[in-house]
Amino acid sequence: AAEYLNRFLPEDANRVVYLPTPTWANHKAIFNDAGVKVESYRHFNKEVNGLDYDGLMADIKNAPNKSVFLFHACAHNPTGIDPTMEQWKGMSDACK
Repeated sequence: AAEYLNRFLPEDANRVVYLPTPTWANHKAIFNDAGVKVESYRHFNKEVNGLDYDGLMADIKNAPNKSVFLFHACAHNPTGIDPTMEQWKGMSDACK
């Protein structure tokens, strides 16, 4: 995926991938090795031991147009925390 993004994103695209915090260290290394800059978005909220939905949504909305976000479809690794169906819909809408 990292190589694909580096090769085929349009020239005017933001060549940055946003990874969840936390994520596995190899995710950052894979994208960096492919020449794609890495930023992070909020995912885990320690205070509630759950999804930082408000922070995640703010990060999506504040990212430049044509940014790429890496979402774990289920069982976010390493936290195991998944958005609800309603939250997925909100995330999808924010990414459009």
